[in-house]
Amino acid sequence: MLHELLQALVDSKNEAADDLLLEGLRLGTEQEKTIALGALLRRKAVRGLSGVIEQYDSLPESLQHGVLANVGIFHFALRECGRSDRTELRLAAMKLIALSHQGLLAYVLSENLHDLDEILSKAATEAMVAMARWVAMETRALQKSAAFKPPGTEHADDSKNILTDSQAITHEPAERYQRLMENRPEIEAAVARAMDVHRGKHGPDLLRAALLLCDWPGSKTLAILQTMKHAGQSPMVRRLQQPPAAEHVDAFLLGASHGQLRSHFGIAFSHIEEAPVLDALLRKTHWLKDHQLQLCVHQVTRGAWWDEAALMHDIDRRPASDAVKIAEWLATSGMHDSLQDQRMDALRMHASEDFTARLHLLRIAAQRKRGTSIDLLKAFLTDPDERLLRMAAREIVRRRPPDFENILLQIMTTAPESVRKVISRSIGQAGFEQFWQRFDRMERMTRKQAGKAMLKLLPDAMTRLSRRLSAGPIEQRVKALQIVQELGLAEPLRHSLIPLCSHPHARVRSKAVSVVGEVPAIATNVILDKVLNDTDARVRANAIEVLEAKQAEEYVPLLAQRARSTHNRERANAIKAMGRMKVATASNQLLGMLRDQRPDHRISAMWALRQIGWWNLLTEVGRIAKQDPDPRAKRYAVVVLRAIAELAAAQKKSATIVPPTKLAG
Repeated sequence: MLHELLQALVDSKNEAADDLLLEGLRLGTEQEKTIALGALLRRKAVRGLSGVIEQYDSLPESLQHGVLANVGIFHFALRECGRSDRTELRLAAMKLIALSHQGLLAYVLSENLHDLDEILSKAATEAMVAMARWVAMETRALQKSAAFKPPGTEHADDSKNILTDSQAITHEPAERYQRLMENRPEIEAAVARAMDVHRGKHGPDLLRAALLLCDWPGSKTLAILQTMKHAGQSPMVRRLQQPPAAEHVDAFLLGASHGQLRSHFGIAFSHIEEAPVLDALLRKTHWLKDHQLQLCVHQVTRGAWWDEAALMHDIDRRPASDAVKIAEWLATSGMHDSLQDQRMDALRMHASEDFTARLHLLRIAAQRKRGTSIDLLKAFLTDPDERLLRMAAREIVRRRPPDFENILLQIMTTAPESVRKVISRSIGQAGFEQFWQRFDRMERMTRKQAGKAMLKLLPDAMTRLSRRLSAGPIEQRVKALQIVQELGLAEPLRHSLIPLCSHPHARVRSKAVSVVGEVPAIATNVILDKVLNDTDARVRANAIEVLEAKQAEEYVPLLAQRARSTHNRERANAIKAMGRMKVATASNQLLGMLRDQRPDHRISAMWALRQIGWWNLLTEVGRIAKQDPDPRAKRYAVVVLRAIAELAAAQKKSATIVPPTKLAG
C-alpha cells in the first residue's frame, strides 16, 4: 500500500505532491526522510528539488551525500534557486553549487556577486574561491597519480591540456578527469569575468581565486596578464610582484615567465623566507628548467633553509621519483658538500625501492669535482643492487681519495664477484705487496689468517703468487713456496710447483718437493725419483717425508736402504718413517744411529727419537748427555731429557695416567 502511494505521488503532476513529500522530508524520521528524498529525486520536479536545496543543511549526512551524488538532477533547480527572490534559497543554492563543483552554473555565482545585497555578494565570492580551490587541488591530485592518462591527450597540444606537469596522470578513473575538464573552463571564465567587472570590496578574494587557477599556461585567469584594459590586470601584477603564498606558487612562476614581471620576480624571490614556499618554488623551478630562476636560488641563503628535519618531512610525503629531484637543488645550493651528502643519503634511503632514483643520485655524486666529499659514494657501497655498487666502487677508484684502499677492502668479503674484480684490479697489487712484505714479520698463525683474508679479498692473489713462483730470485721463490704451503694452496698451484721440483737450485727443489707432497693428485714417481736420483741430500730427505705421509708398505725396502745413508737428515727421516709405519727393524736402526761415531748422526737420531716417542731408548740419550765427547750432542741430549721431564710433570699435574705400553713405544 505504501509503495503504491509513493508511486502515485511520483507520477502526480500536482504541485501538492511536492509539498507533501517536502513536508515528510522536513518532519519524518531518518528512514522516512530517505523515502521522501528518493521520491523527490524520481519526480525531478523543479519545485520539489528547490525544496530539497532549501532543506539541504538540515538533512542527515547520509542524505546530503545522496544529494551530491545526484546533483545532476538539480541543475535547473539550482539555476532557479540562485535567481530566487528569497535570500535564504539563493544562499542555499550557491552553497550547493560550490559543494558539488558545478562549474556549468558558475554564471549563477557571477550574477549574485553583483547583487547589492552584501550577504549575497559575499556568499557568491566564497563559493567562487571554494570552487577555484577544488580545481587546483583536483588538478594536483591527478598530476601525482601513477597509472591513468587522460583520454585523447597522447598527441594533444600542451597548450590545451591543463595537466601539463612532468608527471603522468595515473591511478585515477577517467570519470574524475572528465568531470574536472567539464567544469574547469566555466569556473575560470566566471572568475576572470568577475575580476573584470566587480568593483566591490571582494576584489582580494577574487584575486585569490584567480591565482589558484593560474597553474597552467592556458588558464583564462593567467591570460588576464596579457589582456589589455582588463580590470584585474593591475591587481594581479601587483600581487605577483610580491613573495607568494604557498598556494600561489604556480601562479608566481607562470607570471614570472612573462617579460614584464621578470625583473620584479628576481627581487621578490630573494625576500622569500617561508620554508614551505621555498620548498614549492624550488621544486617547481626545477621542473620548468628556468636558468634565471636557478640564479635566484643562490640568493636564498644558499640553500641553508633546507635543514634535516624539514627535508625528512618533505620527502616522506613524496614518491621516490619526485623526492630524488630535490638532490639537483641540493647539488646547486652552494651548501658544503658534506652537508649535501647527509641530505642526499636521506634521499637515497627514501628511494631504497627505486633503482632509477638511486642511479640519479649516484650520477649527481659522480659529477662533482675531485677532492669533494665521498660520503655518498661510500654509502652506495652498501647498496643492494650490484650495478650501483660496482659504479660506486669505480668512482672511488677514479677519485682515489685518501685511504681509499681500506675503504674498498672492507667490502670485499661481502661484495659480489664483479665488484671484487673491480677492486682487485685497482688495489690488488698494493694489497698483495703489503702481505708479502709483512709475511716474515708475522707469527705463523697470524700470517696464516692474514693470508686467507688476502686470498678472500683479492681474487687475483693466486695469479700474483704464481708469478712469484715462476720468476725472481731464489729467496723470493722459497718465500712463495712457504706461503703456498702455509696457506694450503698446493693443489690449485700444482702446475707452477711441478717445474720447481727440477729447479737447478737445491734449496728451491727441496722446498718444492715438500710442498708438492701435499698434492694427492701428483704421481708418486716424481717423489721416488727425487729420493733415488737427486744430488742434494736435503731434497732426498724431504722426499722421504712425503713417502712417510703416504704410509705405503711398498716403500719399506727403499726406506730401509735410506736408513743407512751417509747423510744424517736423510737417514733420520727414513728411520722416522719406518717407525711410523711400525717396521720392526726401525728400533735397531735408531739405536745404531744413536751410537754412530758422527755427531751429526747422533743429534739427528735424538731428533727422530723425540718425533717417534721411543722412550725406552732414553738410556742412550742419558749416556750421550753424560759421556758424549761432542758438546753439541751433549747439549741436545740435555734438551731432550728436559723436555721429557717437563712432559711427565705436566701429565702428573693434570692427573693423566699414561699407560706403560705407550711410554715403552
